[in-house]
Amino acid sequence: MVGPDRSTVRVRRHAAKTPCGVASPGRLRHRAPPQPEEASGGGMRLSRVSLLAFISQALPVAGLGLPIVVYLPPFYADEMGLGLATVGWIFMITRFFDVAIDPVFGLLADRHGTRFGRRKPWIALALPILMLSVWMIFAPAGTVGGTYLLFWLLAMYVGWTFATISILAWSAELATDYDARTRIQGAYQAALMVGLITVLIIPAAYELMGAPALRDKMRGVGWFIIVLLPITFIAALAWVPETKVSERAEAHWRDVVGALVGSRPLRRLLAADLLVGLSSGVSGSLIVFIARDAFALGDRSGVLMLAYFVTGCLAIPFWVWLSKRAEKHTALIWAQLYSLVLLPVFLVAPPGNFWAALAMIALFGLPYASHRFLMKAMMADITDDDQVRTGRMQAGVYFGLLAMTEKIGLALAVGITYPLLEWIGFRTGTRNDDAALHGLVLLFVLLPAILHVLAALVLWRFPLGRAAQRDLRRRIEGDSLSAREAGGEGGAHREAMGG
Repeated sequence: MVGPDRSTVRVRRHAAKTPCGVASPGRLRHRAPPQPEEASGGGMRLSRVSLLAFISQALPVAGLGLPIVVYLPPFYADEMGLGLATVGWIFMITRFFDVAIDPVFGLLADRHGTRFGRRKPWIALALPILMLSVWMIFAPAGTVGGTYLLFWLLAMYVGWTFATISILAWSAELATDYDARTRIQGAYQAALMVGLITVLIIPAAYELMGAPALRDKMRGVGWFIIVLLPITFIAALAWVPETKVSERAEAHWRDVVGALVGSRPLRRLLAADLLVGLSSGVSGSLIVFIARDAFALGDRSGVLMLAYFVTGCLAIPFWVWLSKRAEKHTALIWAQLYSLVLLPVFLVAPPGNFWAALAMIALFGLPYASHRFLMKAMMADITDDDQVRTGRMQAGVYFGLLAMTEKIGLALAVGITYPLLEWIGFRTGTRNDDAALHGLVLLFVLLPAILHVLAALVLWRFPLGRAAQRDLRRRIEGDSLSAREAGGEGGAHREAMGG
């Protein structure tokens, strides 16, 4: 394998712990800004400060994700008086808008670079958009209408897409080694989980302080996001290097469609992501009903949800370790099989037993984060395959496609499970009979189980593992070295000719 230019780079391995105990990929001391060729061996092995600065962006990003699903719809429907139907339509429209613009923006970002890079300018642009829109949405002044909510949600989703797709594409370009990519994605996911858990704690803290109103809770979450956005984004922009590319990625939609049709790893990963996202969405949309109604634990469901996310965070180092011992897709298959084995236990769960429910929910949360970072690390490997075939670094459009399939899966989950709940006779806000509760548990067990089996089959014998990815990197580095040598010979020839 062609290594980095040792005249400009000195490598020193260094393990650094990040949230939930994930180790950093190591350290690289630069005498000059890293070029793509220098980053090609093991990637830019980040210092502890650089890694922490990069993953810190996940804290405010996570703070945005959960409230959009859990808190904001009832806040605007009830306390702001817009009504369920109006709020439902607005959130559905904006969610479809969010899904549609992800790959479009990814393509745009890949095609248009600046002297500051292809990722950093978009993150810098996202910062004021997000800060303003978050304040307007989380702390509305007085009475607002549906147009107000629609406008600011659309603005927030624009800033959200600018930031998240740029961060994901940037993460793929920070490391080129198969396992280093997993560690970076695992560390970023751990920071996301910390932000998610914090957002769960903030409303509970307001309740303990005697401020149970949802308006107060939303203002507190909004301040959490607004304070962290400039701190974390500016730290990443200042302290994390970005791989420079000399070519312009002239990608068009026909190239994207061609890649989708022609790349077997891409097709299989997107299919697996859709299936796992749908399974996760089904479980997520039903878990509150399971805790509150099937387990008969009432208002203690919040504690169970917190345990679910905490164990998911704590398990991230295990999934990183397993993917290193085996392969990323193998670790994902084991995660599907683990969930498949555990799900039937819910059929025999004793109602009213808090500690039994807590143990089951905590164990169920262990694989929660696995697909969220392993599939991103796998997509980073697929961009190597694309670079070999096209000669372009265009991670933006690929991560836009991955974000789109995950969001489609989550959106479909609610559209599938809620009508099925109504069909089996389950009702919210009232006492359900034994038949309805049994139907709820069966739905919670059987539908995700089928999806887990299908996802494992799609991932079986995934064609892009560690050996194949490293072969791709050798080819990319060989082409890069040839290009440098050709450029050097051309320059020497011009100098000899007096040019």
